[in-house]
Amino acid sequence: MVEQFRIHIADEVLDDLRARLLHTRWPDQIPGIGWTQGTELDWLQRLVSYWTHEFDWRIWEQRLNTLDHFTWEGIHFVYKRAASGRGIPIILTHGWPGTFLDYVDMLPMLDDFDVVVPSLPGYGFSPRPPQVGINYRYVAERWHRLMSKLGYSSFGASGYDFGAGVTTILALDHPESVTGIYLTTLESDLTPIVDDADLSDGERSYLSVNRSWDATERGYSAIQSTKPQTIGYGLNDSPAGLAAYMGEKWHSWSDATPPDDFLCATLTLYWITQTITSSMRDYWDNRFYPVDRSYVNTPTAFGVFAHQTVSEGEPPRSYLERVYNIHHWTVFPRGGHFAPVEEPVAVAEDMTTFFRNLR
Repeated sequence: MVEQFRIHIADEVLDDLRARLLHTRWPDQIPGIGWTQGTELDWLQRLVSYWTHEFDWRIWEQRLNTLDHFTWEGIHFVYKRAASGRGIPIILTHGWPGTFLDYVDMLPMLDDFDVVVPSLPGYGFSPRPPQVGINYRYVAERWHRLMSKLGYSSFGASGYDFGAGVTTILALDHPESVTGIYLTTLESDLTPIVDDADLSDGERSYLSVNRSWDATERGYSAIQSTKPQTIGYGLNDSPAGLAAYMGEKWHSWSDATPPDDFLCATLTLYWITQTITSSMRDYWDNRFYPVDRSYVNTPTAFGVFAHQTVSEGEPPRSYLERVYNIHHWTVFPRGGHFAPVEEPVAVAEDMTTFFRNLR
């Protein structure tokens, strides 16, 4: 049953958060080292000070409650109908360490669409089922059922990071329903499997850069795909620790780090719902319950942004054409891994162009 949902967090939860921030125990840092060993101390102290003394969750809560929120079988989602009353239906899926907030600024720019923005299981207001195997395919099936419940027999889909993985499997498993997909990142678990001898020089160069990035930057993925519970205790107990862990990703993977107010809203949403540990289980479930890789015949669009740090450098179109039926390819001079947050106008306009042309 689809039920309306309204956000309201108790005062004592927010008071406890502020008290913990005020009593942060700070580690030392080697002078002049910057971000070399992880989140820079000065940057984090400034962000935590803003979170403690200037950020106002109630303003965000009021803004978010102007949107139409619903829940269905444990899934929270925002639902915005097109200005005309019946638009192109589309479901937008965030990644990690994001939330449904990633698409809030884009919503007014998508007037041609009936937009559904769910929270992934284990993120924000969507609890994660107490079981293993909540992988791309599990979520994709839920999304298909949700769109059917809302009355859409055919629809488009878009996403980044884990959202790109869910979107890909949604198209693969339900080609009769998914009219097209728009991706702003390639999900690393779904990259082509290609013999080295069959790669072009450009593809080899791209993969070499990715391997170098993996060697120095993918420690988070190693622990989250093996022992998410262990790291979860500290992150669930210390808001400053949570800010350090998530803030490093936003800083490193963005072309321009989003504003402090947005970062603190995202951090607060993870904190008040206690979902950092459950969100990290995405890595474990998709590692130990992998999905089959197959060619996606559904018309596919890629928005390629300049600083897609998790797949550093511009992926060659030929490489992705080994997996996707690419109809639309746009390279942007700015933006990074969190493109819907960093460049919402560019994403909204390119997405609109793609789906209009499909019609």
